[in-house]
Amino acid sequence: MSETNDQNAIDQQRDAGLKPTSGILPRSTSEADLPPRLQAQFEPAREALRNKLREIKTPEHASMIVDRLLAAAGEATEQEVHEQEQPDSSTRPVEEIQQVATTPGLQSTAETILEAARQLVGTEGDVRAALEAATQSAMNPEQAGVVDDDLKRPLDLLRVEILQRMRPLQALDMRLFLAINHMPHTPVTNRLMQTITSFMNGGWGWVIGLFVAALVDKPRGTTAFHQVVPPLWFATMSVEYPIKHYFRRRRPFIDVVQSIAVGRKPGTYSFPSGHSAAAFAGAWLLHRHYPELTPVWYTVAVLIGFSRIYLGVHYPGDVISGAIAGTVIAEATRWFLDQDDILSIV
Repeated sequence: MSETNDQNAIDQQRDAGLKPTSGILPRSTSEADLPPRLQAQFEPAREALRNKLREIKTPEHASMIVDRLLAAAGEATEQEVHEQEQPDSSTRPVEEIQQVATTPGLQSTAETILEAARQLVGTEGDVRAALEAATQSAMNPEQAGVVDDDLKRPLDLLRVEILQRMRPLQALDMRLFLAINHMPHTPVTNRLMQTITSFMNGGWGWVIGLFVAALVDKPRGTTAFHQVVPPLWFATMSVEYPIKHYFRRRRPFIDVVQSIAVGRKPGTYSFPSGHSAAAFAGAWLLHRHYPELTPVWYTVAVLIGFSRIYLGVHYPGDVISGAIAGTVIAEATRWFLDQDDILSIV
C-alpha cells in the first residue's frame, strides 16, 4: 500500500474515534482477527443493519428494497463512488450508517445497505476491515456458524429477490456460492480453511515446497525450482495486479451492493481469484516435473479454490477464472522462457 493510502487509513481511524495503528490490516481480515476494541467500535453498524433487516417480512418488502438498491446504484462504478466518498474530518462510517438507519420505513432499509456499501468503497485500512467484518457478520451469520432465527427469513427473502434479477449465469454463480458458503462452519473448519488459503498467498506454498524438494533431491528439485518459480510468480502477480486493477476500475457499484446483500465479503474485489491463479498455475507447472504426484497438486489447488468460497471471499466464477488465467499465463511464460533458453544455446 502506498504511503498516501497509509496516511488516509490513519486519518480515517482518528475520524472513527480509534487509536491509529502502524500496521494496516489486510482487506481479507476476519472479525475474529480484529482487536476486541475495534470490533466493539463497529458493533453499532452491525446492529443497525440487523435491525433494518428485521423489517423485511414479505417477498413484496424484499422486492421494494431490491428495486431501490438497483435504482440508487445505477450505472456508477466502484471507482466513481470511491472518488465521491473520500472521507473528510467530519465523516465517521459508523455514525453515517446509524443516522440513515434511524429513518423509519422499508426505503430506509435499502438506504442503510447502500450507505454501508458507500462507506466500504470510501474507506481503507483498519476502518475498512472492521466495517467489512461487521457488515458480513450482519448479512451472513451463517459464515460464523450462527443460526439467527430472527434474520433467516428476511435474508432468504432478500437473496431470492436478488437472484431473480440476475442474468442466468450470474445467478448460477451466486447459488453455487451460497451452497458452499452456507455449509456448516465451526471454529475448527474455519481455522482449517484459513490455514489452507494462507498457504497459497502469493504462491508461497509452492515455493516453500520446491525449496524443500531442492534440499531433498538436489538435481531434480533445483531444476524444478528454477523452471517453476519464475512463471508461477509472473502468473500470480499478473492476476493480482494489472488484471484485477483493470477490472476493479470498471466494476459496477451494484456488485458491491449485491455482495453485501448475499453475504460475500463485500470490501474485497474478487475477479479473478489470485489465490486460485497461484494454486492452479503451480499445479500445472509441477505436474511437468513430478507427474506421478499430479493428483496431489490438483487436490491442493482445488482445496485452495474451495476455501476461498467457503470463507466468503470469492464467487465460484472468480475461482474458475483465476484457475484458467493462472494456468494460461504460467504455461505461456514457461514456453517463452524455454524458447529463450533454446535460442541462447543455439
